[in-house]
Amino acid sequence: MRQRKVKNLEEKYAKYEEFLVYHPEACKGNWQERVRKAGCTGLYLEVGCGKGKFISEMAERHPENFYIAVEGNRSVLLRAMEKIREKGLTNVVFVPDFIVDLTDWFRDEEVDGIYLNFSDPLPKNYSAKKRLTHRSKLVQYERILKDDGIVTFKTDNTGLFEFTIQEILANDMKIHELTRDLHHCEYNEDNIMTEYEAKFSTLGENIKRVKFGRREGRKKMADTSFAAYNGRTVPKEDKIFGISGRAKAAIAAKGKENVINATIGALLDDEGKLIVLSSVDEAVKSLTPAEYAEYAPIAGTPAFKEAIVKAALGDYQPKGYVGVVASPGGTGSLRNAIANYSCPGDKFLTHDWHWTTYKNIAMEMGRDEETFDMFDAEGNFNLEDFEYKVNKLLRIQDRLVIIINTPANNPTGYSLSGEDWDGVVRVLNSTDPAKKVALVADVAYIDFAGDEKEVRSFLPKLEELNSNILPMLAYSASKTFTFYGCRCAATICLAKTEEVRDEFVRVLSFSARASWSNCPRGPQEVIAKIYNNPELLARVDEERAGFRNMLLSRGHAFEEEAAKVGLKMVPFRGGFFCSVPCEDPDAVSKKLEEADVFVVPFTKGVRVSIASISEAKCRKLPKLILEALEA
Repeated sequence: MRQRKVKNLEEKYAKYEEFLVYHPEACKGNWQERVRKAGCTGLYLEVGCGKGKFISEMAERHPENFYIAVEGNRSVLLRAMEKIREKGLTNVVFVPDFIVDLTDWFRDEEVDGIYLNFSDPLPKNYSAKKRLTHRSKLVQYERILKDDGIVTFKTDNTGLFEFTIQEILANDMKIHELTRDLHHCEYNEDNIMTEYEAKFSTLGENIKRVKFGRREGRKKMADTSFAAYNGRTVPKEDKIFGISGRAKAAIAAKGKENVINATIGALLDDEGKLIVLSSVDEAVKSLTPAEYAEYAPIAGTPAFKEAIVKAALGDYQPKGYVGVVASPGGTGSLRNAIANYSCPGDKFLTHDWHWTTYKNIAMEMGRDEETFDMFDAEGNFNLEDFEYKVNKLLRIQDRLVIIINTPANNPTGYSLSGEDWDGVVRVLNSTDPAKKVALVADVAYIDFAGDEKEVRSFLPKLEELNSNILPMLAYSASKTFTFYGCRCAATICLAKTEEVRDEFVRVLSFSARASWSNCPRGPQEVIAKIYNNPELLARVDEERAGFRNMLLSRGHAFEEEAAKVGLKMVPFRGGFFCSVPCEDPDAVSKKLEEADVFVVPFTKGVRVSIASISEAKCRKLPKLILEALEA
């Protein structure tokens, strides 16, 4: 689409003087005068307007906005001005120049939005600083944009798009909307095609678009923060540990019998003491210095990997290829799955009732979250919304990580049924086979969810998934073996081919090496010892079953009392937690604290840790929560 140089250009330009701004620096701080004279309110800028198809249609569609179009190629710009005159538009002006520094033309917070359409990719590494989405340019955009201003960048070039995503995050800006296939998703409804876009899309190129702007609170922190926030929003304290800390302070001041601390995600006895399986404690104390002090292999010791697969899968024998990589807790497993099976700027999908750290894990790596409604109006698993969100995300992304926390979901205690899993498999098998999906079952609480065989009955269903779906398990030994502080877990994949399995081990090991190097050897040796000793394993299983029954009794006690007082709760089937839906969880949590009752507010309700309080307190708590709701 190279434009030949137009003859007699100055003579032709003279016919468009009313559209031209030759000295934009003279307008700095005064652009609003032009905006008002044109009867407009918003001020928008397109950098590199080309032949003007986009800017002319945008100005025609939005007469309430005033547009400044910049184009350094004057022959090309002539065609843009012709379009504006043909349409009789008065809300556009043109700057016939190349941009060096936009802050020379605009004062801080003067512009409502910026459009970058099919900018020159400048593919050579030495040209990176000249790209319009290099971080040095993003700093300019951020300065001239209003607080809620948006930059919209569109391209067909994959390399430039991925470069741009990294630059956005490096500049600590927030991604509002992203798609790697604009023309086949709902974002296309408001799209205006450029000349380049029309050409490349007919050639089969996917059009990518991202909208981004200033991160909330960035302006306030700009002069005081040493930290590079990289697009993250970092709270002043972790919500769960903050509430738990206040509960412990209340217990110290008033006595544990006068306080209900239902915040802790660890198994405590009726006296509030941490439960550690005596059989596991025995195995821990049997370790020799070499067994706990020596470095472990990055992916885990061979004996640990063999044992952790038995622990996670139980009696189930998969038909495919099993890959295992150790991680420091289930958090590490989820981190590695998101890091290696999604791209920067992507969203992962999970249910709306979920552990809030999911979002933080993703945000740490420049990803975001999308949620589906976990329950329908009847309190059943909402397969319809799950299907809608899967298809929505796969229209805008080439890859998708899905996290389903079951059995014994945190924070609700809900477990997907066999029928629920059949639906999940059906939905995923109907997706485009060209798309890659990683389905992560977060099974952190599986061994406290119910009968050990029954809660694993969904595993064979995972092998029914098509080859473009890779099932994984995030298995936490920290909870199963009651040694939370040892940080021991594994990510396990059930691959259809040896190649996919080997790649899984390779990429997760690479991420592990770059994040935590390797995991503690001691707990790996403990688990290997347990599974190499049938008598010890039988004791572990027996002890765990007893505590599992205790948990279920607590949960059912909470359910019974909730039913008696008329307190609505989310369906509970097992595990560490119950949840009560409410409109203002933070307010309910604060009200309960006044009565020395400590629960954790989530997005859609409050979470109660039945793992950390006695059955008597489980029976007392529903009435107190109802009173707080009514207050």
